[in-house]
Amino acid sequence: MNHESADEHVLQQRLERLVRGFADMHMLKDRLNVNVPEEVLAYIKDGRNPNDFTSQFMERLASENQFTNGKIAALTNFKQEYEAMIRDAFPNEANERIGKQQQQQR
Repeated sequence: MNHESADEHVLQQRLERLVRGFADMHMLKDRLNVNVPEEVLAYIKDGRNPNDFTSQFMERLASENQFTNGKIAALTNFKQEYEAMIRDAFPNEANERIGKQQQQQR
């Protein structure tokens, strides 16, 4: 076997392995149900790393989560202050009403 035919043989083996791999993927395609966000596909199309998209998405999500937690804390404080003001203005009615609501939440 000369040098050129050895290279052709290696190339032929690699091509056959590649074709087998594509055939295997084609057979598995019906078993997979994976949804890839369009933004990730756009990242790949633009030649960017999809891991960058994931990192940026997680950072944005953490920021939005922190913002939402801040809103929840502010509303909780407002509710407590509002209930205190109601109790001061209408002690009998407020204690009865707020007591019922707290029992229903349990």
